[in-house]
Amino acid sequence: MTALGHAVSIDHLDHVSVKAGALGLRRALRNLIVNAATHGKGCSVSLTGQGGRAVLTIADCGPGIPPDLLNKAFEPFFRVDPARTQFLPGAELGLAIAKEIIERYGGTIRLENRQGGGLVQTVVFGAVS
Repeated sequence: MTALGHAVSIDHLDHVSVKAGALGLRRALRNLIVNAATHGKGCSVSLTGQGGRAVLTIADCGPGIPPDLLNKAFEPFFRVDPARTQFLPGAELGLAIAKEIIERYGGTIRLENRQGGGLVQTVVFGAVS
């Protein structure tokens, strides 16, 4: 991502294990991080173990998503503003694919706008002890 001019920083990483296919999970997380770094002008990533759960948070400083469109963000080919992203590569399938993979392995994903701007993607899995 750095080679593309998008900063990705790691804030905190707990050692947590989840039951998921490595290839699928890698693809889902890559899609989420690329989305945040591309549309959010960089992002920070953290992973914490909380009460038997693994919680991954990806936060960016971009424009966020209008509240009335947050639920549509996981639909294939969805673009918040087609004019704003016409010069960005991609087919707008990343979030839809990520959500399908995460849910296949029993996880959940939620999008929320940050106070003061930006978007937070929160992925939760049951942790394996």
